[in-house]
Amino acid sequence: MKLEDVLAALHEDEALEVFQPHWDESEASLGPELPFFLQPDQVSFHSKWCGFGTEAETALQEAACHIARNPALLHLAWHCYRLLYEHTDYNRMVEWPTLEAALGELGGAFYILVTMAMIPRVLAVHRSMGVPEDVTRDTCLQVSCVAGNYARMTGGRLGVTLNTIYWMRHYPAGRLFRLGRMEYKIEPYHGGVEVYRRRASGDVIALAPDGVRFNGAGYVDGAGGVFDEKCSWTSTLTYDDEAVTGYPISPAGMAVRHRVRLPLAEWERVLAKGDLILDMHIPAGGGMTPEKCGDSLRRGVDFFRRFFPDKPFRAVTCVSWIFNTQLEEIELSSDNLVRFQRELYLYPVPSTGSDGLWFIFLSPSVDPATAPRDTSLRCAVADFLAAGNIWRGGGMFFLTEHLDRFGTQYYRSHWPPPGLGL
Repeated sequence: MKLEDVLAALHEDEALEVFQPHWDESEASLGPELPFFLQPDQVSFHSKWCGFGTEAETALQEAACHIARNPALLHLAWHCYRLLYEHTDYNRMVEWPTLEAALGELGGAFYILVTMAMIPRVLAVHRSMGVPEDVTRDTCLQVSCVAGNYARMTGGRLGVTLNTIYWMRHYPAGRLFRLGRMEYKIEPYHGGVEVYRRRASGDVIALAPDGVRFNGAGYVDGAGGVFDEKCSWTSTLTYDDEAVTGYPISPAGMAVRHRVRLPLAEWERVLAKGDLILDMHIPAGGGMTPEKCGDSLRRGVDFFRRFFPDKPFRAVTCVSWIFNTQLEEIELSSDNLVRFQRELYLYPVPSTGSDGLWFIFLSPSVDPATAPRDTSLRCAVADFLAAGNIWRGGGMFFLTEHLDRFGTQYYRSHWPPPGLGL
């Protein structure tokens, strides 16, 4: 079929440019049999691996039947599957149409079926690696996690959020794995701080990168386009044969306007931009007790050391709204997030003023006057924004050598390192 005819039949003519790439290849590869991810037995198999219950599976089977009977939907489903998992240079999924004109409320289920098509690929790569089945099952649950976000956005409808569907590519590539509460992958550290450890005592200090402008409170200046014209300052980081000199970052998450000199005979650099790190990601779902978070960190480090021994790393890092120090300033029904923060070494990062608000409110824009307040987090953040405050993100690192000290607030209890005048 021609793409123009497919989209016309679905009343989605405006999506021609979005779906044009690789269309002819998809058409040439579509055989006479029903695509595997639309076959009833495979829909059932995939939905169970992804964590969907009986009600969702019934709706997915209904959607698959609709698609199978409609040539335009069938050809488009095959093309979307190939764009997502075969052509990883393609990145316009967020522009895909809702397909409500053709499928009504089952339009979202169309994209779940396409997304779940990753299951055979994930199973194959995990089995080839020898990954335990419980890790594979937990990893595949991310499909139902993003479906949960979609349901909360749409009043309970079935679907996936198109702005996160690209993330599914990591799983069949054998890069991203869920270990307990968190997900992890190995990648080069993008920077944010340089970390040094005192050779004799093990004291840890992070230094700000060169040329970062901070406000008077020690956060990266310019969050939400607001600048501190009176009290801002710019960090420097210099090296010579004997020492590194720069501005420290407190483990509580802000820069300190006091230059320190670290003699290299006494201090060793243990984390810098480009080093391999274990990059942590936080699936939706709540329940982030320090106990679960600590267990996940330990499981993550053990797993990646076992399965990726050729990619050594010394730290776990993450940038997220979860590590925004403003969480200590708002009243929540649970202190889990703040307790988790205090186990880590936090650092400031550039912020747009809306960092993470989508994950909290599931909306691209947030008006505090009309934002939903059905949870303590939403209520507290909406009140915080309504008071004229600017929301931030934050970063964290945790050195793997300190895993046995998780639960002791190690970085904060050993701050500041003695002898630096802080």
